[in-house]
Amino acid sequence: MRSLQTMAELEAITDIQADPKKSAVMARQYGRRFPLTPNKAMNLGRDEGKMDIAVPEDDQISRFQAVVTWEPAKEKLTVQTRPTSPGYPNPPANQTLVFDERAKKLVEAPQGKCLVGRGESFWIGQTRFTLHNDEESQHESPVDATIAPRQEEKTRAQLEEIPFANPAAALRAMENLPNTIRAITTEQALFRQMLRVVMDAMPRADACAIVRVPPDCPPSEKRLNLVEYNVRPNTPHSQGGFAPSKRLAHRAIMERRRSCLHCWSPDPTGAGGATELTMADTHVHGVTPWAVCTPFQDGSRYALYVAGQTSGQWDLLDKASQDKIVSDLTQYQKIAELLVGMIETTLRVSRLTEQNKVIRRAWPQSLWKYLDDPAELERMLVPEEKEITTLFCDLRNYSLFASQHASELLASQREIGNALNTMASTITDRDGVVGGFRGDAVLGFWGWPKPQARQVELAARAAISIAGRLGDWTRSGRCGVGITHGTAVAGRLGAHDLAVVDLYGPVVNLTFRLEAMTKAFGVPIIVSGEVSKQVAEADPTGREMRTRVLGKVRAKGFPDPVWAYELYSAQTPSVPDWLQEEWTATVELFTEGKWTECYEELTTRFTDDTVGKCLIRVMDATKRRPPANWDGSFVPPAPSGSE
Repeated sequence: MRSLQTMAELEAITDIQADPKKSAVMARQYGRRFPLTPNKAMNLGRDEGKMDIAVPEDDQISRFQAVVTWEPAKEKLTVQTRPTSPGYPNPPANQTLVFDERAKKLVEAPQGKCLVGRGESFWIGQTRFTLHNDEESQHESPVDATIAPRQEEKTRAQLEEIPFANPAAALRAMENLPNTIRAITTEQALFRQMLRVVMDAMPRADACAIVRVPPDCPPSEKRLNLVEYNVRPNTPHSQGGFAPSKRLAHRAIMERRRSCLHCWSPDPTGAGGATELTMADTHVHGVTPWAVCTPFQDGSRYALYVAGQTSGQWDLLDKASQDKIVSDLTQYQKIAELLVGMIETTLRVSRLTEQNKVIRRAWPQSLWKYLDDPAELERMLVPEEKEITTLFCDLRNYSLFASQHASELLASQREIGNALNTMASTITDRDGVVGGFRGDAVLGFWGWPKPQARQVELAARAAISIAGRLGDWTRSGRCGVGITHGTAVAGRLGAHDLAVVDLYGPVVNLTFRLEAMTKAFGVPIIVSGEVSKQVAEADPTGREMRTRVLGKVRAKGFPDPVWAYELYSAQTPSVPDWLQEEWTATVELFTEGKWTECYEELTTRFTDDTVGKCLIRVMDATKRRPPANWDGSFVPPAPSGSE
């Protein structure tokens, strides 16, 4: 569903004039659209690598010219020009111009700042910037007012079978393409460079563009977005703005899904006398307008659109001349299909690179090397039994939190996102692997793909760091951490087309159960007996980390009880040093069923201890008398009134 506030785009049309002093500067018109992020300051300038809105062809725009902010609530775009950097040699004019209705001319915006509404424009250098709706379609093309008596359609396979008439020319135009592609950082920059290649490879083309049928465009409508275009000067397309044929684009992209060539007739007699088919633009008389539209085959609804005109009016040409035109333009279809294939491949590699970056953020740096070795990665993903240390951290009551902050969902989501990021980054910073996000929880583990000598210690340090960084969450009982260590199956356990590492085994389930008990005990971190033992071995003096016994607990789904321990930082001890032995002795009294003595200890020495209160709740449930079948194990009850 679309937002009630329509999104906006900033259209940039740059008219570059030929400069006799600079032979490399060729007259050309460039156009593109940039989506605007609501209420975000976006940088505008010439630097493609750093700017959100980049116009690299206009040397009258500085590398970082202005900051623009789209405010949907006000329906206005604020443009603030940056001052010229001191000491910058030969700086651009650095002026932002707006149209003065009274003076009927462009004037400099006061203090370099202006407000722009929908349909309004501002000018910098040789570029006009206009604010549009993102759903706003291109204006009608003159050729759509007439007919295309010659239409040719070719699939990619059919075009591959057609030999190049002049392969050397096409290769010369594309010889620098590999280096260009390697330097490209954004999709828009890729489109821009490809269109330059198109203009070099197709000298008879007057204009070329990347067009797109909007994703929400129904079949009954002929809407078309002009994403990026390049127009030669002194051509029909450079006058009044380039307008591709919507009929041709929709036919190629939505109906036929193959490269389509249309040759148009400006003479209504070519339509068999159909009086509604006329063309008001007289400049096309005596020539044949043509266009090739080649759709991407990746389902994106993008297409490469190339247009031009050839001498001779179509209806006055004999069939041999018409066939010669089509044969020549089929070569352009072949080149277009080749370039589209290269764009698709480049975008696919770029997206895989971005996915690789995402995976890297979930893996510690020590494992990044495997991402560059597919064969080794595939071998690693084969499920195997490993000695795994697991950490599970959960943000509880997420639904309640979201409901309570329904009026500020973005802010509350940002808070949740920051907490999840804290968990994940803390795990990977300590050589752990993020096994995935389970709703508002994170599972991390150590010991895959190879055993780690200090994996339990690393997991314990990660848990203490998470508890410290999410102090408000843990103190309020809305966040808990569980850690266990044992044998589990690790590898790709789900879909085999995904490089996702997961775990299977009782040790993983126990981690979830221990984390759930943190709320009942009122502590941030609970670990298993094996983890407690290894923590004591890693830090025998307890100068950094300590554990204390909580009792023998029964976890859901496990036939036998297990010993649970609280893990905490020595800097914020749960039990003072001088009471540690007394605490252990008190838990022993509880386990042995000596509840009268245990109760006295808890109510005199540990009155404010949340674990002590949990043990008291267990004893109070049976009037402080152990059940007949008491074996020392229990299910820790949550405080009254808690969920």
